[in-house]
Amino acid sequence: MPATHTSADIDDTPGRHPGEQQAKFVFDVDGTTYEHEHPTVTGAEIMAIAGISSGDGLIQILPDGTRKTVAPDETIHLVPGAQFKRRPRFKRG
Repeated sequence: MPATHTSADIDDTPGRHPGEQQAKFVFDVDGTTYEHEHPTVTGAEIMAIAGISSGDGLIQILPDGTRKTVAPDETIHLVPGAQFKRRPRFKRG
């Protein structure tokens, strides 16, 4: 009897073998972990995924603990442990 396959068993993505899992790249924003299917992502994509308004802005926490502002059009290479935060707002008064 021939084997039967469901649509979930068949993956016709070019360059991938059937049954092979696609790599997921993870990053944290304000303590919440998100997955992305590509090793690079833009600041705008991170903000959209995390539900952060572009007016709020985004900062990246680097491995040495320093912080860097991320521009919406900036490309980020996702590495293990990548962390981001909503840019803090300062009020006068």
